[in-house]
Amino acid sequence: MLLNEYIEKFSLYDYPVFSKDDQACRALRLLAMQGRSCAPVLDDGKPVGLVTLAALLANDGAGEAGSLPLSSFPLDPITTAGPHEHLLDVFNNGAGTHGDILAVVDHAGDFHAVVEKSLLAVEVASLFHLRAGECVTIELDVPASGVKLSEIVAVFEKNDAYVTAFGTRQSPVDSDSIIVCFRVRTHDHYRLITNLDKYGYRVRYVSPEAGSADDELREKALEFIRFMDM
Repeated sequence: MLLNEYIEKFSLYDYPVFSKDDQACRALRLLAMQGRSCAPVLDDGKPVGLVTLAALLANDGAGEAGSLPLSSFPLDPITTAGPHEHLLDVFNNGAGTHGDILAVVDHAGDFHAVVEKSLLAVEVASLFHLRAGECVTIELDVPASGVKLSEIVAVFEKNDAYVTAFGTRQSPVDSDSIIVCFRVRTHDHYRLITNLDKYGYRVRYVSPEAGSADDELREKALEFIRFMDM
């Protein structure tokens, strides 16, 4: 899952890229024409910041200041990533930083390509099976000590459910509890939740599933049939 495995898929080779000596009016024109909010600025081939449409407009980039070089304008910090960094590390490092893009650089720090953060988010969502319809989300509230995640996973497997991803966090209301969130593939949504409850696991949340009411009725009907057969 290294970034270089996705370069061709993610890279926007036609994305505008500027030198720090480019005139502001040129950058403003290209950003406006392509509908971009920001673009990398290079100094000797290395990314040094992001020029934003907002900054150019706020500092008269369309007027008399338009002939000034981009180095005369305020630049936002730019997030960079190496091609041999892991996709998840790249996504984590880019989250919450300026702009909606990051710059891929080689080992010497020279600019290679532009990647949109939204494309990284889509790939991470795919990796953890977060897309709608792939799996259901099940969140459990369990004691912070004495519970093994492997035991919970085993319960899922006993109920013909397959855990594709999970994460944990401290309970916001109880320091003695942790919240475990699972993404699960299952063919019997209702049976799984019912059995988790029987095992004593506190279910905090379950993804709504089409036909779940029918599943409940079906389960009750099967219980009735088993009772009549006794």
